[in-house]
Amino acid sequence: MNRKLRVSAFLLLTAGTLFAQKKSITVDDFDNWRYIQKPQLSDDGNYLVYEYNTGDGDGALVITNTTTGVSDTIARGADATISGNSAFVAFGIKPPIALRRKSETAKWKKDKQPKDSLGIYILKTGDLKKYPNVSSFSLPSEGGDWLAYKTVMDGEAKKVKDTAKASEKKSKKDTLVVVRNPLRGDSILFNHTKSFSWAVKKNRLLLGAEEKDSTVTTSAVLYFDADSGKTDTLFKREGSVAKISFGPSGEKVGFLFSEDTTKIKKYALYAGTTKDVKSITDDAIKNLPQDWGASENGNVFFSKDGKRMFFGTAFPEKDHPKDTLLNNERVSVDIWAWTDKQLQPQQKVNLGKDKKKTYLAVYNFEAGTAIQLADSTLPEVTVLDHGRGKYVLAEDGDAYQRASSWTGLWIGDIYTVNLETGARKLLVKEQNRMWVGPSQHYGVFYNRKDSVYYAVDLKNNTQRALTDNLKVPFYNERHDTPSEPRPYGVAGWAKDDKAVFVYDRYDIWRLDPSGKKKPLRITANGRETSTVYRYIQLDREEDFIETGKKVWLFAFEEKTKKDGYAFADLNRSGIPEKIVTGDYTFGSPRKAKHADKVFFTRESFTEYPDIWITSIKWKGPKKLTAANPQQKDFKWGSVSLVEWENYNDVPLQGLLYKPENMEPGKKYPMVVYYYELNSDTYHRHFVPAPSRSTVNKPFYTSNDYLVFVPDIVYKEGYPGQSAYDCIVSGVEKLISDYDYVDDSRIALQGQSWGGYQTAYLITRTDMFAAAMAGAPVSNMTSAYGGIRWQTGMSRMFQYEHTQSRIGGTLWDKLDLYLENSPLFYANKVNTPLLMMHNDNDGAVPWYQGIEYFVALRRLDKPVWMLSYNGEPHNLKGSSWGNRKDLSTRMMQFFDHYLKGAKMPEWMEKGRPAIQKEYNKAY
Repeated sequence: MNRKLRVSAFLLLTAGTLFAQKKSITVDDFDNWRYIQKPQLSDDGNYLVYEYNTGDGDGALVITNTTTGVSDTIARGADATISGNSAFVAFGIKPPIALRRKSETAKWKKDKQPKDSLGIYILKTGDLKKYPNVSSFSLPSEGGDWLAYKTVMDGEAKKVKDTAKASEKKSKKDTLVVVRNPLRGDSILFNHTKSFSWAVKKNRLLLGAEEKDSTVTTSAVLYFDADSGKTDTLFKREGSVAKISFGPSGEKVGFLFSEDTTKIKKYALYAGTTKDVKSITDDAIKNLPQDWGASENGNVFFSKDGKRMFFGTAFPEKDHPKDTLLNNERVSVDIWAWTDKQLQPQQKVNLGKDKKKTYLAVYNFEAGTAIQLADSTLPEVTVLDHGRGKYVLAEDGDAYQRASSWTGLWIGDIYTVNLETGARKLLVKEQNRMWVGPSQHYGVFYNRKDSVYYAVDLKNNTQRALTDNLKVPFYNERHDTPSEPRPYGVAGWAKDDKAVFVYDRYDIWRLDPSGKKKPLRITANGRETSTVYRYIQLDREEDFIETGKKVWLFAFEEKTKKDGYAFADLNRSGIPEKIVTGDYTFGSPRKAKHADKVFFTRESFTEYPDIWITSIKWKGPKKLTAANPQQKDFKWGSVSLVEWENYNDVPLQGLLYKPENMEPGKKYPMVVYYYELNSDTYHRHFVPAPSRSTVNKPFYTSNDYLVFVPDIVYKEGYPGQSAYDCIVSGVEKLISDYDYVDDSRIALQGQSWGGYQTAYLITRTDMFAAAMAGAPVSNMTSAYGGIRWQTGMSRMFQYEHTQSRIGGTLWDKLDLYLENSPLFYANKVNTPLLMMHNDNDGAVPWYQGIEYFVALRRLDKPVWMLSYNGEPHNLKGSSWGNRKDLSTRMMQFFDHYLKGAKMPEWMEKGRPAIQKEYNKAY
């Protein structure tokens, strides 16, 4: 063999060896895959801060210089806040997971359990400071060099500067608020402090303090100006202070105070400045219902300009006398009445919230007047324009609430409430929502009755149709349930309410609420090219869309699934200028507050959504992160877009995920996963992670499975047949077109609505070797009358008008309820079935899974059901052990039926309840 041949052979051998060394992803690998979370830019754009967390283990905080790319990593850092002047980063530091695991397993007492610390990182120098036992911290969002945090200090005789006394002896454990300037090292300590609140724009702090002795509770409201070092006591009396709030500039204050010593207290509102605080008596609040008063359950907050303060009022809670009855002498009964606006289960779910229900009121500092805005007849109020405008919106849905159990309509009558007079004005009846312009000259709503956008003049309440002469539909064109289609929505407003921008399926339209100008399609090629354009709000605090300059848009090609960004001027019609486009999914970009730097994410099936940075004009985008470099060591796979027609000749798309480096001539098993429409997720990245209910695509492709995800469209009254027509036709198309699909080793997997479709499909065909159904509805007749226990709502609306798509009542369309219920065809099932249905499922009643299981068991069909104790509809994200267990058992199930692997013990013999604590039976 000559030298060249030897080298070529060596290279081939090396390449083959390298490929062979690539590993399949295992369940244990989930623990170490990393996630980039909570990214944020400093206001000057010079630093990117994000959490770098593993699936299960200790995470870290990463601080990256966006110019140099140099990073610092702080172990276990989390929940960071960057100071408003971009000088430092404050964050929590969690105890090591090994220590937390030890304290939990050893059942340490609460005061011995490990506590979080505070970390402060100085951006200019890289200095790191740590402070132990910190329960909370905050910074003025637009202030300078200060922060405050709450801690517990041990010791008998620590002397600290105090606002009431120069020093004092402290109790063994005292809760302190420390106010610190980490750049200069200055600090001041306040003891007996329950709460604190920074002004938004100044280094000024408001504190609520409370000191108790054996008989008396004394409370105080303290004011600290960090820049001058001045501390004042604004208020001090025997009683309790609650809900302290600081105006944005640190000049105006508000809080609640009660003299009562009982558990249930009556509060009074106090408002004023740092120089003068006074009580706002209940009789001074205009329109306040009789016997109502300020409530500690409502928040006290300021308008953005600091001219108004909002607070909550309510009928006072009563302290009912205790009885002397034995438990077996008491009555405990729920009364279900046909006249109830909400069913008893829904009332019980909302009980805690309803007990603390408050109604919004406002205090106007300049006028010195308070006005009640909401009450029991008009309970829901939305504050507009950060409380700076003339109106708030209010909604009354009481008349429609009872019928919502079966109509599935959440509508109301919408009003404006004048912030200066409290006057109410009805705008529209029986509608979903209203969008109000930033100048509050106009509102717009999409009329659900005629599918037209209308403008409402808020001054004189006149209405004007804006889109009645346009042939373009503004409702969801792909809507396929027996209900009203929703609109695509509003992008935003121009300055002074000169225009409102609304979406159709593809384009952005400029509408003139005054009616003087004709509607203008801004994006001139969306519908023609099937490109979906959507406005991107780079400035999170903008009040309106600036026209006359380029803004960013999302640009998504519906047919090819290519994604990207584009420039457009929303003042004129034209073809948007593409910034970037490609076979990726681009995330929502964010701009630095005081710089032209923008960060964004880009992802695909093979590419993690790492963070990139660029300028607002899109110059020199640069990648700043590399979350999972270990991915190169694992077999991964690829995804392709497939197209076919279902049995009714409807064109469909789907996604086919394939293993890496497939062997020619080899046939591969396939799992078919579905819900409704999924093809738009073509370029989504999936991190290898334990399942909460569904298959993880890279986990399965890494283990040499094909995964097929077909789109499904529905015909009213026939959801099961519709699923069959789309899924089975898609599978047949793949078998026909791709010889690597093993038609004897194909399985189904779906959760919730997908679980129902799985349960239905196996009653109609034996073409699948196995099936897994998570939380399936099996009997629509019993499910129809059931309760969604998480919300307490009736399930009727779901079958008549939404996802289940029957389109009528049980008594009007009984034949369709029976035809679409897998339970009644259980005797036709020949496919081995694995179910997961958890005993705390608040969406699909647990008994739906039980009904199907016991029927199949009675028929001697191979069926298993996993019920994770206390778990909801999908396993909780935090339930890492349960999630890994589900991933293991689901893969074992498929490996047995699709790869011929040995049947695990839990499938072969079950697992007796007596062995539950120690035997996983894998």
